[in-house]
Amino acid sequence: MDSRVFGFSLTIGILVSLNVFTQPVRKRVDALRINQHITIDGKLDEAEWVNASEANGFIQHEPYNGAAPSEKTSVRVLFDNSALYIGARLYDSNPSLIYRELGQRDNNSLKSDLFSVFISPYNDGINYSEFIVSASGVQTDIKITGENESKSWDAVWTSEVSFDGQGWVVEMKIPYSALRFTKGSIQNWGINFGRMIKRYNEWSSWNFIDKSISGVVSQSGELTGVNGINPPIRLSLSPYISGYADKLPDSKKVDYKLSGGLDLKYGINEAFTLDMTLIPDFGQVKADDKILNLSPFEVQYSEQRPFFTEGTELFNKGGIFYSRRVGAKPYSFYAIESLIDTTKERIEDNPNETKMINATKISGRTSGGFGIGFFNAMTSNAFATITDTLGNSRKIMTQGFTNYNMIVLDQTLKNNSNVSLANTHLYRPEGHYTANVTATDFTLRDRSNRYAISGVGSLSQIFNDSTTRGFKSNIELAKTSGNFQFEVGNNIESKNYNPNDMGFLQNPNEFSSWVELEYNVFKPFWKLLNLNSSVMYFHQSLYEPRSFTSSFIFLNFRTTTFKRNYTIGINAEIQPVDIIDFYLPRKNGYQVILPNRSSFRLFGSPDYRKSFVVDHGINLWFADQMSQKGIGFNLSPRIRFNDKLFVIYKINLQFDYNEIGQVNEIGGAVYVGKRDIVTLENMINAQYTFNEKAFINLNIRHYWKGYEFSKFYLLSKDGTMSATSPIDGYNNNTNFFDVFLDYKWNFAPGSVLSVVWKNSIALSKDKIEYDYLKNFKDVWNTPQTNSISFKLLYYLDYHMLKKQR
Repeated sequence: MDSRVFGFSLTIGILVSLNVFTQPVRKRVDALRINQHITIDGKLDEAEWVNASEANGFIQHEPYNGAAPSEKTSVRVLFDNSALYIGARLYDSNPSLIYRELGQRDNNSLKSDLFSVFISPYNDGINYSEFIVSASGVQTDIKITGENESKSWDAVWTSEVSFDGQGWVVEMKIPYSALRFTKGSIQNWGINFGRMIKRYNEWSSWNFIDKSISGVVSQSGELTGVNGINPPIRLSLSPYISGYADKLPDSKKVDYKLSGGLDLKYGINEAFTLDMTLIPDFGQVKADDKILNLSPFEVQYSEQRPFFTEGTELFNKGGIFYSRRVGAKPYSFYAIESLIDTTKERIEDNPNETKMINATKISGRTSGGFGIGFFNAMTSNAFATITDTLGNSRKIMTQGFTNYNMIVLDQTLKNNSNVSLANTHLYRPEGHYTANVTATDFTLRDRSNRYAISGVGSLSQIFNDSTTRGFKSNIELAKTSGNFQFEVGNNIESKNYNPNDMGFLQNPNEFSSWVELEYNVFKPFWKLLNLNSSVMYFHQSLYEPRSFTSSFIFLNFRTTTFKRNYTIGINAEIQPVDIIDFYLPRKNGYQVILPNRSSFRLFGSPDYRKSFVVDHGINLWFADQMSQKGIGFNLSPRIRFNDKLFVIYKINLQFDYNEIGQVNEIGGAVYVGKRDIVTLENMINAQYTFNEKAFINLNIRHYWKGYEFSKFYLLSKDGTMSATSPIDGYNNNTNFFDVFLDYKWNFAPGSVLSVVWKNSIALSKDKIEYDYLKNFKDVWNTPQTNSISFKLLYYLDYHMLKKQR
């Protein structure tokens, strides 16, 4: 690895650490120890609430940062040996106008007033847990690490709300099992309280959060007075039973399956937690929104399996872990057809995912800010079943047993800074295949949180018949606070850098640099609530050989009007010179020269407090050669019928003309062509919420994409294209149709009953069909995959069971 990069990183880091700005004074509130039982009913009628210290004097964050809020808020904190209690009186001069929309858990964007609590037992300004209660009683919990947050974390805690002539009241009980803290006679925790008055779009906080300073949780107050408590035994079991009725497109029978498993959480000590899933079942997870990918790069889909989304903030360090690799499609899935005699044999079954045996993770952080994360998962052998004309069957292995491991070490530093070391290790005994990636990253901030420097360095190693090594380095220097901000950076990925056995990288062999200037106005002025604008210049080359590929100028502008709360923005991307694309041909040594182009996008979003609004946008692009151009639009009506029923419809339509795309490699020669592309996506999402514990959710999506070549070219290695005669069979028309219907009932804390119906259709042809209704009809008449399932998960906590004895 280039030592100059690390030398530069070290020098800048030392310079940044010399900044001597001071931090603002933090508010403090004392917690009161209690010995009496507190009933969580939203009433605050126990005498202990009156005796507790009051946290008041909230200050606006939005829209007038630093101004007094329109309504008064009072918060008090109690504690005993098992839990922290939060009681909030949210005064309102007109209680009948308090918004109270219902919704599913972890939806804090409801048309509802909110109250939130940020808690950091380590008081490090980086790691926080946020607990939110809406005026309709809907809970949201969020795990926050620096500027990253995850709603996938679900703690078990209780809350209730009530209303009277003075406003509304929130009462919360947060068991210590939902928090992580160390032993100590006296505990000083980071804490802040927030309130959203939705009809004013006004958010205020107890400890002032200055919008011109980067970071929200780092600007919290302190909770004092908590003493004589010990971290509890954290042990919980979540056994489940599930049942499936599945019908595949090529089968007339329905397959039935009944299974069970167990999720376990165990607090190894006060800092670290073991999470384990035995015989995992992810069959009820919503399917990916599949697309027809015309690029030479892999599509990255989001993770939706609960085990891989909960408590994974440490595993994001270094950027080398992509959890979708675990249990993914077998690596020889597409090779099966080439391994059989298609005149005598057919593929009876070829599973498109590997079966996970179990998965385990250990994570936590000490009082000194030292975090450790460990992850392990194993998948079993995957086989394709082949049947010949005589009815004989045989199996071909598509992927052998695989062991996935990751370990992360992370140390928080002063001024919300951190440094970490991460390693991923994959081992597959079949072929003695090993892939290892080690990465270190750091972020250093000055005392005022105005300047930061961050960097990543990683090394990939693949051991098979030979050894392949590659590296990556990234360095960024930024001003992160104030109206004027900037960032300069450099990224290097060597030709052989490959983290993709457990990570995700679309293409290596990159040397890129950029500079971004940003100007923000955080306080209302004239008729505007805020303003965000930026300009960036980006320059990219291959790392080896150092050949220019592209340069871009990005322009962004976004603002929200004060009176109507209407957000409008424009994005522009200008490529001043031709692009040299080394990946589009999909063959080493070849390149395509694409004409410089410009693209623009204009979008608008009305005030979501209204019952009916329409998000909208339009985009266009054009190149200065080959008559290349494109235009598209998107519309998204949102209808709120009442506080229980909410429907969103989205349509995205895009036309691209004369785009250059790869045709194929034929007889060693590479062919490309001009093609017209049409993409149409329709989506409907309907949610009906019975109460704060039960809801039904419907998602319907139809995706259609087709393209047709008009001209064909023989590509030379230097990028020269020579016109050739038409080549048949390379047009395409693809449809995906999916239905996902999900009912959930949280019948007890941490316990869920869910019923899911999934329907999936895929249809692809080599001739484009421009008639949309004909596309839809063809899809409807195509064999479908249907699945109906139920899952019952029951939460068992050690302390709950102990009390029942």
